[in-house]
Amino acid sequence: MTDTTARPLTAKGKRTRDLIVAAAAELMVERGAAAVSIDDVCGVTHTSKSQMYHYFASRDQLVTAVLEYVGDGILAFQSSLLRGMETLGDVERWADAIVASQRSNKAFSGCPLGTLASELSGDPQHPQPQIEEAFATWRQLLEEGLGRMAANGQLKADVNPHHLAVATLAALQGGLLMAKATQDESSLRIPLDAAIDYLRHQVAG
Repeated sequence: MTDTTARPLTAKGKRTRDLIVAAAAELMVERGAAAVSIDDVCGVTHTSKSQMYHYFASRDQLVTAVLEYVGDGILAFQSSLLRGMETLGDVERWADAIVASQRSNKAFSGCPLGTLASELSGDPQHPQPQIEEAFATWRQLLEEGLGRMAANGQLKADVNPHHLAVATLAALQGGLLMAKATQDESSLRIPLDAAIDYLRHQVAG
């Protein structure tokens, strides 16, 4: 993903910018992007507005940087789990890692990307291609793993890895949303288990 500013940054400047983006991301995921102002971000980062506008020409540019930051973080975690997926056991370990990650937060906080997507996607006046790109990459990581499973005989030869990946990711996102709303691990675990059970029925006999 591309940087949001063309200005060359010193090492100190990059650290300051990264701090601003991380703090803004936390606020926007927690409160909603629309509810977070430049003043809010300045307050938690102890930066002035002149500093803020040195790094971001507008609030929209800060939102873009937040989406890139959130997407990159999620994709780094997902890539570490999905790059080597070749068996149903790998899929189960992927699901377990997601549940464990949510549990470690002490509160089921849902998917940061999904949270922002529900608020920001679909606005023709302010399109957010970073959201679509992140989900497309996430789906592709799953699809490639499922494709490897089909290629090595772990899944039936006639399965459609794309359809399976979309269905699995949808089950995950729905489970994350429900677990956030209910603060109940089973709301995430059940749809993930259902997705894995479906994959189990696609295992080559």
